[in-house]
Amino acid sequence: MSPTIRNVALAGASGNVGAQVLNALLAVKEFNVTILSRSPRSFPAGTHVRVVDFTSIDELSATLTGQDAVIDTTSSPDVETSLRLIEAAAKVGVYRFITSDFGLDPELPGVYDLPVFGRKKVSYEAVKKQAAENRMTYTLISCGAFLDWCLSTGFAGLNFQEKTTWIFGDGNNVHPWTALEDVGKATANVLLHPQETLNRPVYIHSVFMSQNQLFDIAKEVSGGEWVATSNDMEPILQKALEDLRSGNISDATFVVQIQYCLATKALAHPWESDDNRLVGLEEWRWEKVKALVQDIANKKAV
Repeated sequence: MSPTIRNVALAGASGNVGAQVLNALLAVKEFNVTILSRSPRSFPAGTHVRVVDFTSIDELSATLTGQDAVIDTTSSPDVETSLRLIEAAAKVGVYRFITSDFGLDPELPGVYDLPVFGRKKVSYEAVKKQAAENRMTYTLISCGAFLDWCLSTGFAGLNFQEKTTWIFGDGNNVHPWTALEDVGKATANVLLHPQETLNRPVYIHSVFMSQNQLFDIAKEVSGGEWVATSNDMEPILQKALEDLRSGNISDATFVVQIQYCLATKALAHPWESDDNRLVGLEEWRWEKVKALVQDIANKKAV
């Protein structure tokens, strides 16, 4: 029988994902939340803030003593941060560790072969090793692409100001998108179902939709003439990988790898087994997606 999880430590609470996870943990009102922070800063009432040296396993271990669960939402490219958190948590008997994954299905062949997911791959292997040795249990959150973040930042290929769109492949691949608020809620609710979420990815989504479907909504809500450019993602991916090997690295080097996945059915498609109901999520209706796109389009027009 799984223990009841009450004491929860959260790393990365000021980030895009971490802030939503923190809000959801506090909304549940069943957790004692400790925030691990690199420096003194303000967080919502009802939390305990511990300034900790993330480079010290001894200090992390001392800080994590007495915690039932650790949620890693850090996004540093340095995988050692996550590995130290995992090692420290296992060392002091933390029961559940939620890794900083929040992406595609790690069980699909080919996903973790791409360098952009190297940090996630190493973390996944580390928690599985701890679980195999009965030192700790784990959960991953597989949520596809962040719906609101991708629309707001242009990651989804839509430029609301210039009315242009950069299509990944033919734009027709349907895959999961999850709003950050839903990611936060699902992550918190995993801890209410420790047995059902034991040592596995938890699969969630706000909507299953293609890039072209999002583009159609964007055209509908914003009006005007849009210009779309379709892109063969294979040579673009190969160019990014060559740039990575040669050290000619930019943000696009990594962005392209994820966009390639979203265009490829073998790497991104609706979950075969979905956990929305388990973690308290409802699939969005078309009108809710449309309202989000409209809100983002209005903000971009200002």
